[in-house]
Amino acid sequence: MNVYWGGNMKVNIAQVRYRSGESVHFDLVEDFSSLDLGIEALSFQTPVRVQLQINNTSKAMLVNGTIHTDLKVMCGRCLESFVYPLSLSFQDEWVFRALATDDQLETALLLDKDEIDITDRILEQIVVALPMKFICSAKCQGLCPTCGANRNLTPCHCGEGVVDPRLAALAKWQSNN
Repeated sequence: MNVYWGGNMKVNIAQVRYRSGESVHFDLVEDFSSLDLGIEALSFQTPVRVQLQINNTSKAMLVNGTIHTDLKVMCGRCLESFVYPLSLSFQDEWVFRALATDDQLETALLLDKDEIDITDRILEQIVVALPMKFICSAKCQGLCPTCGANRNLTPCHCGEGVVDPRLAALAKWQSNN
């Protein structure tokens, strides 16, 4: 098992490159706390831990990986910050460019040397796994559209008795029965 901390996330597959059927395990840890993903309300709270199992199949390197970290995000309903634990699994195919088939040229990570910086590949996996909207809890009531109060913290009665004008005709219809 190889363990790395700091710097870029790099792995060296020289020990399994020419050994079909062999595998190697990597346990990588990287601090991305200062990384700007271009998403305002998102930051890494803990280092990103990546575990990789790389298997040489003689045609390619098959990679099974897991990623674990905690992100500080903003709830899309109440706009409060909270910690979102991220844990995901992924599979990847790595192949040396000279040995790649036409399909692999489009889908696999192409290698030119034994040492590979996988930082961008890991960040790509994280970004793809993020939900469209973060919600702090299934019971989050969000903000009142009238007064802006956080309904999780303050009871709000702004919307009681107010009927959406688009639905007013339906309210009359129900009272006629």
